[in-house]
Amino acid sequence: DIRHRGLTLMLTTKAASYGTGGATTAPSAGAQLRFPNAAFDSDMDYVKIQFFDYTAPFSTQGDGGVGATLSQYNQSSTGLGTPGATIHMYMPQDIEGQYGGNWDAQNFSNVAKGALSTFGQAAGGDPVAAAGKTLDTIGETAKNFFTKGTGVANAISGILSATNFGSVTVNDVFSVTTGQVLNPNTEVLYKGPKMRTFSLNFKMAPRSETEANSIKKIIECFKYATLPNFGGAQDENASFVKVPQIVDVEFMTGNQSNKWVTQYKPAVITDFNVSYTPDGAWATLPNGAPVATTMTISFQETKMVYANEVTGDGATY
Repeated sequence: DIRHRGLTLMLTTKAASYGTGGATTAPSAGAQLRFPNAAFDSDMDYVKIQFFDYTAPFSTQGDGGVGATLSQYNQSSTGLGTPGATIHMYMPQDIEGQYGGNWDAQNFSNVAKGALSTFGQAAGGDPVAAAGKTLDTIGETAKNFFTKGTGVANAISGILSATNFGSVTVNDVFSVTTGQVLNPNTEVLYKGPKMRTFSLNFKMAPRSETEANSIKKIIECFKYATLPNFGGAQDENASFVKVPQIVDVEFMTGNQSNKWVTQYKPAVITDFNVSYTPDGAWATLPNGAPVATTMTISFQETKMVYANEVTGDGATY
């Protein structure tokens, strides 16, 4: 141990005795932990954090395949079972809601622009006929396409690149020979939603030995949920590791979900950081517990959020 006691510094070597547990159950399974150690009244705001074993989305207990409805898609994150532990924490100072989408710029040639316009106009009726009409449009446009030299420019670009005479694009050919480049016809396209991430920060200063013990157990729960478990189910040779737990974070008012802030679907812990010297110096209580500890937990939701789920009178995502 390295301990500061006045001006004395004692350094000893301690044999490693960690990692020999082999526990198969989560720490504080079924326990109710809280910080601070006070009753959460019916009008009090707090964070409820519950830990669950991971459910594979395409297992028999999960979604069981591609969901045709939103409820089926969310099934593996709603039927979570009995929590391993439940933690009640004070409301932090960094509660945020994050929403976004992935948009990307895409360039379309005149041929592609004409084909897509034709298909879009006809697709509301017979899709097969629309596809045929689109192919005819491509054929007609291609005649003009090649007569303007784009095909030749593309061939020149390919030959030069293949023979190591330089990397020249089609636009390079047009630029140095005609002083113009192809019209990019750029459009911004929606690629899909972003998976939401969020983080929570807590500073805990125990006022009693009971609170010091609670803090130690709370930290243990988060560490356990962040890391995989050595050896999978029915895996005598330890060829697998068990996937870490998932965490359900809910902002509460009394025994109800707070309807004024963004709620999150069950999430995984992507980073967990604990500091035992948040004030810049090591100091302990008489029993050796740090006088203050901070936790920073980063989460990522396991399911996407859709527009259908962010409207309503009660709590929403």
